[in-house]
Amino acid sequence: MYEKMFEDMKSRMQPVLDLAETNKKVMETLAAVQKESLTELVNLSLEQFKALSQVKDPKAALDLQVKYYKSLEAKMTDSAEKSVAAISQAKEAFVAVVEESAKQTTSEMEEAVKKATGKAA
Repeated sequence: MYEKMFEDMKSRMQPVLDLAETNKKVMETLAAVQKESLTELVNLSLEQFKALSQVKDPKAALDLQVKYYKSLEAKMTDSAEKSVAAISQAKEAFVAVVEESAKQTTSEMEEAVKKATGKAA
């Protein structure tokens, strides 16, 4: 009896465990994206500082700044796209788990109603 109850509890908790695992993976992905983004930002800033320190002409400095901001924009766009992709995957996984859980619960409820009405008749 306890084994059946334990197995039943385990099967009912599996969707929660699946959601927790999905959340963990997404957080790891987002952390990696942020780390990579920050590293690239620091490297770009250092490169920009070195390049600007060697420039004598104001027009060349302005051109370097424009190039830097375009590069920075591209890196931030890439980072945002990776983050959105990770969050979208998590959303799809969450929806799938919730839908499956809802289907299972509906099926169990229908079966319980059939049993209850069958016993009453």
